[in-house]
Amino acid sequence: AVMTDVAVALNRWGARGFPRLPQGKPNPWVDMATWSIGDTQAEKGVETNPLNSVVFRNAWFALRSSKKLEKHEWVVKVDPDAVWFPNRLRKHLKAYMPGHGAGTDNLFLKNCPRFKTMQGPIEVISRQAALTVEAEIQTCGGVYGTGEDQYIVKCMERLGIGGNMEPTLLNDLYCDGYTNCNDPWKVAFHPHKQLMDFGM
Repeated sequence: AVMTDVAVALNRWGARGFPRLPQGKPNPWVDMATWSIGDTQAEKGVETNPLNSVVFRNAWFALRSSKKLEKHEWVVKVDPDAVWFPNRLRKHLKAYMPGHGAGTDNLFLKNCPRFKTMQGPIEVISRQAALTVEAEIQTCGGVYGTGEDQYIVKCMERLGIGGNMEPTLLNDLYCDGYTNCNDPWKVAFHPHKQLMDFGM
């Protein structure tokens, strides 16, 4: 779920990210439902990368059960230690995607030229591709012992979903070898684990 209105985000979310609901009743225009996906603990793999594909597959199952996907043009998953700008993403989608950001393209965005793949700090998947994943994810093997980003990329490729390289989507220390938060066109920056990295 994405909240793009800063005033709404600050007024609606309380301590530690839990929603603050006036009179205990959610407003369907600004409050977002969440769905339980069970245990989110994951083992660590090489270089402490989490082997978390089972957790994310469960998240896809929860998304499917919600029946909310059809109303959205894109699915965007962002790591908690990534800083990102939704307005920049909208501009990128309108400028670079064949369907001009309408979510009709059957694709996902690759964001790492070095590895020629989609890295996990920000994952952007069109509605058409997400609907295919949602319907067929149980047929994708290799869920155990892998990171969620490579699991979902291999799954989408197996399902015939293409990846478009968008090299200005992500600035990632592990992909680019450096971080540059001053780039005015990048959508996401990773990793930023300290409070001072967020300008607070």
